[in-house]
Amino acid sequence: MCGRYTLSVSNKPAIAELGLQSADRFNIAPQSQVLIQTDSGAHASVHWGIPMGGSKASRFVTNARFETLDAKPLFRDLARCALLTDGWYEWQRVGAKKQPWYHHRGGRLFYMAGVYQSGVGCAVVTQSASEALTEIHHRQPVLLDAHDLNSWLNGAESSDELPALEISYHPVSTRVGSTRYDDSSLIAPVDLDCATVGQTADLLSGDKRFSAEDGKR
Repeated sequence: MCGRYTLSVSNKPAIAELGLQSADRFNIAPQSQVLIQTDSGAHASVHWGIPMGGSKASRFVTNARFETLDAKPLFRDLARCALLTDGWYEWQRVGAKKQPWYHHRGGRLFYMAGVYQSGVGCAVVTQSASEALTEIHHRQPVLLDAHDLNSWLNGAESSDELPALEISYHPVSTRVGSTRYDDSSLIAPVDLDCATVGQTADLLSGDKRFSAEDGKR
């Protein structure tokens, strides 16, 4: 799944070439405004989260499973999109604790598959984690590079139709679990013995306003 991610645009020539402007963000959380490419090829800023139960819903779904995308009424009629990113965080359960890991491509821009409705919100589409990433979490975003965008946006029916991207990952501070922090130190590697320094009570995993698709993580 994906609960937090990054988009540090200042070092991305590809962002400038698209004519887009955005601040560097190292802790993009649910209910944020996020940058997407729509199924029409345009770029837009949308709310991250699909409300459960109508416009007055108090809970939001942030992830949608690729395997059941067309079967779930909440997602069935949504359009496809892609979220611009240069990395995402995943939490690994270690006993009673959860340790965040940063997943990235060495600073390169890539995309996460998504679904959206204009004026409502979007969700990140997930799949079973690749063998290399399963030690961290059993789910991961469906990942795309610029060459894969059209395949996804035009209706790829399986992640098998999309090339696998090579991903690096390393442990980071649990400070990323708090939206109070949003700076480049969040993606810096840490020793696992020091990773819990600055841990806060408002980790995403404990925030009941947000749910992965089917309520699973």
